[in-house]
Amino acid sequence: MKFNHPKIFLKLLAISLLFNANTVSSQPKDYYMLKALVIPVHTQSNQVFTSLGFDGGFDLNLSYSFKRKVYLFGSFNANPLSHQRKESVSGRYKIFKNDYAASLGFGRFEHSKHTFFNSYEYSGGLSLTRIDSYWRYVSETDEIKDVFTNALYQSAFVQVDGTKILSNIHLGAGARIACSRFGELMYYTRSQANVTSNSKPFTMVTLEPALGFSYLIATFRGNFQLGVSIPLYAQNVLMESTAGLDEKTAYGDFYFFWRISIQRLKIRG
Repeated sequence: MKFNHPKIFLKLLAISLLFNANTVSSQPKDYYMLKALVIPVHTQSNQVFTSLGFDGGFDLNLSYSFKRKVYLFGSFNANPLSHQRKESVSGRYKIFKNDYAASLGFGRFEHSKHTFFNSYEYSGGLSLTRIDSYWRYVSETDEIKDVFTNALYQSAFVQVDGTKILSNIHLGAGARIACSRFGELMYYTRSQANVTSNSKPFTMVTLEPALGFSYLIATFRGNFQLGVSIPLYAQNVLMESTAGLDEKTAYGDFYFFWRISIQRLKIRG
């Protein structure tokens, strides 16, 4: 039996391209906004914590500790910037972001000089996130091929963290579990010739552990945090396309996240 190797190769290449095209179309870029953990390191009541950070965008964290070792915190994240990314198959692309998120929660802290971690914090809260971005390949000049991603989701989360307090250094570790409910997820080209969107709300659960390092100068500290977002559960959802290419899929990706920030913890009064 004689094989026609060029034809076989071309058929396999065509199948591969169709498979990859389907995979790319079903994965909107950056539909989930990564947020660093809020770790105030409260040790007593009446402490005001402020943090201004950069993680590709900007974030502002505020916290205040009350009596009975309880604290209230809030955060605001904004990313109106553009970034270049590397894609393994199709080269480099540039993503233009306009993403925002706000969180509010409360927690309880414990402080002891006789344990490895001198400060422990247990917290939980709610957040609302809006994704509004578009991307194009760096070599592409035709704006009509820009691909947009829009998403709106609410999250409920719980977090635990501990910090080793030394004279001028803080060493911290924490983990957050977030349950996010996507009410809207859609992606489309600028021409909107084909719009793909979720047929109903769906849920995603992530585990987000992180490590932190701070250097203290008086009441100020420079902080660096590095973490990872690990999908634990992704609910299948039917993504409906105006072109008739409906597909049932689940969204959940493995991401690294980071943040550098200037923080201050000061006793009120």
